[in-house]
Amino acid sequence: MSLEARIPEMSEKELENLQANAERIIKSGPSKQQAEAERLLPIIAEAMVARKAARSVELAEKKVTRQKDMAAARARKAASKKAEADAAAEID
Repeated sequence: MSLEARIPEMSEKELENLQANAERIIKSGPSKQQAEAERLLPIIAEAMVARKAARSVELAEKKVTRQKDMAAARARKAASKKAEADAAAEID
């Protein structure tokens, strides 16, 4: 499997390392490797942007889910307190 084909499957940290290595090779590597690094840099950058966008969406979805869970918990707690208050009022 070529490096280019593996890029979409890489983690954010792996992409950062690959980008750093490609930039290093462009500055001081053999000409054949420099050409390959120059070809891969835009692909790496694209993958990093896509990964960050997906992560932002994932975090936003988690935030909404957490807010809904917290609202439901507050509603249950308020209903429980109201039921206790109603029960106490009936006893008096």
